[in-house]
Amino acid sequence: MKMPMIRIEATSTARYEKISLKGKLVYSTQQTAKQALMEIFKHATKDVYLFDVSELTFIDSTGLSVFIHLLKQETDKQKTFLFVFLENEAIRRLFTIAKLDRLFVFSQTERDAIHWLTNQSMQAVNR
Repeated sequence: MKMPMIRIEATSTARYEKISLKGKLVYSTQQTAKQALMEIFKHATKDVYLFDVSELTFIDSTGLSVFIHLLKQETDKQKTFLFVFLENEAIRRLFTIAKLDRLFVFSQTERDAIHWLTNQSMQAVNR
């Protein structure tokens, strides 16, 4: 029986840390994913994490809990979590059913996420 796989890639842009997740984020991969993400967070220099989950093929409740764990860990550091789904409506629906849209910002595309960031920056300047 073939074990599920998760692949995580991180790149840093001028405004955010982009983290792409590919494969399945399930019970058997969540510990590996959590460790990899914590390592990325340890070396991150930006205040915004953009998670591209458009190539995530499946996620279960333990996979969803990884993001809750990371949010709790980063809350006192004033980090922003953005999720880009592209055409991955099944994964977006699971995030919404779990009410994660109350904790995280969802965007259809990376361009939409950048637009949201720009608006947030403008609002902060105008305060």
